[in-house]
Amino acid sequence: FGKSLWTAILEAYYDVYYKPEFDAIFADTWILNNRGPEASSYLTLRLDFSAVDTSRAEASFAHYLLGSIKYFADKYNMSVDFTTDDPIDMFNDLIFHIRRESSNFIVIIDEYDNFANKLFLDDKSTYQNIVSEKTAFFKRFFTTLKTGTSGLDAPVKRLFITGVTPMTMYDVTSGFNIGDNISTNSVFNEMTGVTQDELDAMLAYYGIDDTGTERWLLREWYDNYKFAKTAENTVYNTDMVLYYVNKILQTGAPPDDLIDINVRSDYSKLRHLIYTGKKLN
Repeated sequence: FGKSLWTAILEAYYDVYYKPEFDAIFADTWILNNRGPEASSYLTLRLDFSAVDTSRAEASFAHYLLGSIKYFADKYNMSVDFTTDDPIDMFNDLIFHIRRESSNFIVIIDEYDNFANKLFLDDKSTYQNIVSEKTAFFKRFFTTLKTGTSGLDAPVKRLFITGVTPMTMYDVTSGFNIGDNISTNSVFNEMTGVTQDELDAMLAYYGIDDTGTERWLLREWYDNYKFAKTAENTVYNTDMVLYYVNKILQTGAPPDDLIDINVRSDYSKLRHLIYTGKKLN
C-alpha cells in the first residue's frame, strides 16, 4: 500500500539536498508545520532494487549499485578515493569517506526483495549464488551496510527497507542482524493504509458519493486489512481506493473490474512463494 511513495516522502523529509524545496514539497500537509529537528539534515542514499534485471541478476545489481554510488557522490560534491571498481568495495569506500568527514546519512531501500523473489520463483540456483551463499553478492552488500552502523562514529544513522516478504532478509540475516521488522507492529498499522476518516475526507474532497453506495462498495471490497492483532482499526487498501476514485473521476462511474489489474500478478507470486516455502519448511 504505497511503499514507494512512502520512501519518496522519507527522502524528501530527511535529505539536506531537498531543504530549499521542503516548503514546496510539503505544502498543505501536516508535515509542513510539524517538522522535527532531524528534517533536512542527512545525506540520503535511496535505492530501488526493482530496477535489477533478473536475466543477468549479479551483473545488473552491480551495475545499478555502481551507478547509485556515483550519483550519490556527485549529488553531494564528494571527492571519494575509490580504491577499486568493485561496487561493494566502492560502497565500503563511500562509508569510510563519510565517516572521516563526520557526516551522517540515511539509507532507504525500496523493493529490496523484488528481483530476489523473481529468482526464487524461476531460478533457485542463481538465487542461492547471489543471495544466500556466504560470498553472495547481495549478502555482501548488506554486510557492508551493517558496518556503516557500527561504532560511536557510525555514519549510517537510519535504515528503512521495504519489500513484499521477509524471506530474502532471512537469507542475509547472518550478515545483517540489525533489522527490526515493523510490519506487524500495531503502532504502524495505519501508516500505509487508508482509515475510514481519511476515506470520507477523500470522497468529500472529490465530491463523490451522496447516497452512500460508494462507501458500501469500498468497504465491502477494500476494507478490513489489519496488520497487528492489537490494532484498534482496520484500514483500506490504498492502491485499490485510489484506483476506484480515479476511475470515477475519469468516467463518472465505478470501474467494471473492482480489482486493479496491476496487482493481479502479485497474488500469483505470493501463492507460489507460500507453496514453495511450505515444501522447503
